[in-house]
Amino acid sequence: MSVRPVVRRACRQGAAIAMMAAALVAAPAGATSRSDAQAAAAWAEGQRLQRGEGVAPDPQRALARFEDASRLGSADAAYALSRHYRGLTGLANDPQRAREQLQRAAERQHLQAQVELAFLHLNGMPPVPRDLDAAYRWFSVAARRGSVAAACQLGDFHQQGWGGATRSATLAVGWWRRTADRADACAAHSQFALYRAYLTGGGVPRHGARAMAWLEKAAESGDVRAQRALGRAYERGEGVPRDAGLARHWLRKSREGVAPHDDHEHDLPSFAGPLLFQKLAPFQPNRPPEGGNRP
Repeated sequence: MSVRPVVRRACRQGAAIAMMAAALVAAPAGATSRSDAQAAAAWAEGQRLQRGEGVAPDPQRALARFEDASRLGSADAAYALSRHYRGLTGLANDPQRAREQLQRAAERQHLQAQVELAFLHLNGMPPVPRDLDAAYRWFSVAARRGSVAAACQLGDFHQQGWGGATRSATLAVGWWRRTADRADACAAHSQFALYRAYLTGGGVPRHGARAMAWLEKAAESGDVRAQRALGRAYERGEGVPRDAGLARHWLRKSREGVAPHDDHEHDLPSFAGPLLFQKLAPFQPNRPPEGGNRP
């Protein structure tokens, strides 16, 4: 049997991503139970040195043990080092090494690292140029492993056709629906996207009542664009009864915490944006950041 059809199928978008995910599930080449045990021991010792458990706290020795653990295959250590070299400990600022450790952690199945690496490629941040193809691949891997934030972004990728993703409003709506009711920061983003889909008929039949229901959910979830749009809807009586009080409430809400020069219509492709790393919690290798490595 000719291998050409098989090769062609494997090169298709979905198959390529599936192959990437399968490769990540497999153990690293040459990995042994002994090296895994050594990595775990180095990681544990680094944590004890960092926290001062039974020994005097020693950040430098802790860092050295984390480096050892990362070299031996620890995904947790690699992720912790990526945060350290990103400057979150206040002791180092080396973007290149931060990126290398983040890549290493992502390739070792650290879910939060996969999501952050996807955002890094999406937004571009020195020394990593913007790369929508790489962003799409990592979002796809992370979404298949249960990341709500990654699934939310796949809706945007399919809507726009970014990074080789099939441009399809129907696929986009499917991803947004998966995330719109989840207890996650991206839910409001998906809710607002579904409002626009039902309003314009993008991927679903136009339906004004459903559009307004999603708009209200997004506004209540804190999406500034939704709050502004809902305020204007009440102000003009579009889709809802005209109500000056509710119009003022939602327009005022949309301006809370927004600088005057930022108070205008804008629609960023990423709800996280380039400030992702600055928003992460202080470096604590023994504990993931809030909303961290979780399905």
